[in-house]
Amino acid sequence: MIKFRLILLTVLAFSANTVRADLSIQPFTKGSFSEIKSQYNNKPFVLVFWSESCSYCMKELAMFGKLYKQYPDIAIITVATDPFLDDQIVKNVLNRSGLALDKTWVFAEQFPERIYADINKRWRGELPVTHFFDRVNQETRHMGIVKENELIEWLNAQSVK
Repeated sequence: MIKFRLILLTVLAFSANTVRADLSIQPFTKGSFSEIKSQYNNKPFVLVFWSESCSYCMKELAMFGKLYKQYPDIAIITVATDPFLDDQIVKNVLNRSGLALDKTWVFAEQFPERIYADINKRWRGELPVTHFFDRVNQETRHMGIVKENELIEWLNAQSVK
């Protein structure tokens, strides 16, 4: 009986940590920001920049993961700012956060400062940073952790049809 429980716990633990096999990890380079904005033209979306070493980023990703299923009409796009971060690390972070995304991005430039400047001339890589784009492509940039109540308010406003 104990052996059966151990096997069951192992299977459950493994299945809880299984990442989507079909997760596409795209290189985020100069121009990717514009590409994403064009792809979601006139659709609300949230663009979340994070790093593996940023504990605040992990908290914020977990919050987005918690709300992800409640707001299926609003795309959440994540970008790891660690240049050339290993795919398995990206998958593990997203899996732990509860974000079952089809696609995500990872910085793929030798000098990330080029990407920072392409996104916002004043950005120097501080994290977390989140960009909110409403239905008419109005961008709101938020430095630091987004407060959950403010995030829910924004998501509700974008969900109104």
